[in-house]
Amino acid sequence: MKTKFVKETDRKGTYIIEGSFDGTFFNIKRFICQVQEQETEKETQELADFILSKLNS
Repeated sequence: MKTKFVKETDRKGTYIIEGSFDGTFFNIKRFICQVQEQETEKETQELADFILSKLNS
């Protein structure tokens, strides 16, 4: 299984999580960070996407 970083958003915030996908389940290995809220939700998601792009490269 290949390690992958994913972005998860809930009502409390946006998080970056490391884990692996076995075809059925995403197995969480560790919590990486909570993305700091920006002025808009769009900016927060763009920051999270930027972090993901750096981690997955």
